[in-house]
Amino acid sequence: MNHFLLRMSGAARRYIPLAFGAVLLALLWQKAQMLDWPAVHDAFTGIAPWRWGMAALATAVSFWAVAQYDVVAHRHFRTGRPSRLARNTGAAAIAVGQTTGFGPAVGAALRWRVMPDLGHGMVLRITGFVTLCFFAAWGLIVVSFAMPTLAGMGWLSLMLVPAALVAVTAVLMRRPQLSIAGRKVDLPSVSAFLTLTALAAVDVTFAGLALDLLLPPDIAPSLPMLIAAFTLALGAGMAGGTPGGVGPFEVALITLLPGTASPELAAALIAFRMVYYAIPCVAGATYALLTPPHVHRQLPPLTASLSGHRAELGIAAQNDHCALATLSSEGVALRTPQSLTLFLGTTEGPLPALLPELRRAARAENRLPCLYKLTGRDAALARREGWHVAPFAVEAVIDPRRHDLNGPEHRQLRRFLRKAEGAGLTFGPLTDPDWERLTEIHTAWEDTHGAERGLTMGRFCPLYLRDKPLFGAWLDGELVAYTSWLAAPGVLSLDVMRHLDGLPQGAMHGLIQTVIDHARVVGLHEVNLAALPHPSLPGRIADCSGLTRFKTSFAPTWRPLYIGAPNALSLAISAADIRLAIIQPADLQRSAQDLWDLDALIETGAEEVRPLRKAG
Repeated sequence: MNHFLLRMSGAARRYIPLAFGAVLLALLWQKAQMLDWPAVHDAFTGIAPWRWGMAALATAVSFWAVAQYDVVAHRHFRTGRPSRLARNTGAAAIAVGQTTGFGPAVGAALRWRVMPDLGHGMVLRITGFVTLCFFAAWGLIVVSFAMPTLAGMGWLSLMLVPAALVAVTAVLMRRPQLSIAGRKVDLPSVSAFLTLTALAAVDVTFAGLALDLLLPPDIAPSLPMLIAAFTLALGAGMAGGTPGGVGPFEVALITLLPGTASPELAAALIAFRMVYYAIPCVAGATYALLTPPHVHRQLPPLTASLSGHRAELGIAAQNDHCALATLSSEGVALRTPQSLTLFLGTTEGPLPALLPELRRAARAENRLPCLYKLTGRDAALARREGWHVAPFAVEAVIDPRRHDLNGPEHRQLRRFLRKAEGAGLTFGPLTDPDWERLTEIHTAWEDTHGAERGLTMGRFCPLYLRDKPLFGAWLDGELVAYTSWLAAPGVLSLDVMRHLDGLPQGAMHGLIQTVIDHARVVGLHEVNLAALPHPSLPGRIADCSGLTRFKTSFAPTWRPLYIGAPNALSLAISAADIRLAIIQPADLQRSAQDLWDLDALIETGAEEVRPLRKAG
């Protein structure tokens, strides 16, 4: 029964639009019978040559705009194809597809003809992306511009257009993915959708202008009214499923522009069909047939170096990241739904040399370029290059060589350390971690504190922690808390910190102090207790007062960190994007080598690793 219903539903989706188009085509035929065709001929031949030329130019601009959809699609899926090839192929696919009436199917076939190495699956994804995104942008234009204009309230568009764009931006920021049949599908980024909407607006504007140029001035409505009517008629033509939308398009246009049905309008529509459909269709088919299949030879991606002068670079291993490099600079960039973020400045070389590469790489993925956790020096360099930079955090830094518990600034710390000692707590390195016990503590911590955060904050995963320095706290011989650290030359940086609930006061103070003492013994010059929100940010006291008091007890040096972007709007979007990615982190990134190592550990008898596959 369910199979029968599915077949009926599929048939309805295919045939109802065709039936709708056939009905409107019949209506158009009836109207055509009433036309004075000699007058139509006279009106057609009376169109001035300069109007033909300007209509053809407007058509070219319209097709350039809609062809850019393929460029955005290739960037979305990171195919690495040249923009010019994607644009030309997209223009050909759309020109032939819209004229034949089988847009997605014909478009996919032409794209596969030119770029067969993409594979059928990727070609279908690109075609689906272009089709669905155009309909989404078209719908936004209809609701915010076309309908108010046709209702005589064009002024309302001045409020509806920005409101609609803000609403879509908010939705894409909060829901960058959809889950369909158990599979996660990435939605376009905010910058991509704003670009697609602008391209759709250019497309319908210049297509409407092409029609306006072919109409006699004495019967042509105002250009905004004509573009609004054309936008709705275009939707009717696409929904009708007839070749070129013939029938639904004309009936909708005549209905939306009463009083324009005349031999002059019929002549203009025939001329428009030639300029906007027939000629581009022939040109597109010729391009697809004569262009040899393109085989893309993509270079292997650069391997990101996760070691450098900033220990926190190791966190990138848990996230979707990539390498950026020039002849003089090298850096690691994190991918989030809206941004490609250079993390911690450069690992080598001057920052300004890497900024153009960051812009190029971000544009190639429909993302915004962003700089994150910049030091004051790098922030000044970025500001000189024209980037907008703002402080967003301060990190607590301790020099273990100068850390003296006897000073008055450590009075509170000494009190907590005495309480920890009196409770019988002991501290030290975890040289042979009991991963099952660490998992129990992590699970108990999440039950109390909620899901762990991510992106620039380390997350619990045995595969990730296995090569990190670990320190633990024991009570009555049982592990009750632990910390993991990221190492760089001369530096330890706090990463994962987990503990059971209800520990004696001073437990975590004693654990951190043990690491500081260890750093002094081995000759390190910095222990980094990680960052807190900058004092200038709203809500800092309410959100982090306890953590601030904890870190302040160690009397650290507070070092400001900065975030940067090419302009103020990009900075606001990237900052919100990064915050959301920290609060709601994506799935942990694991390499094939990691999985092989975990299997090897299990096969060699490390039974304590077996229950950790889900955790790590």
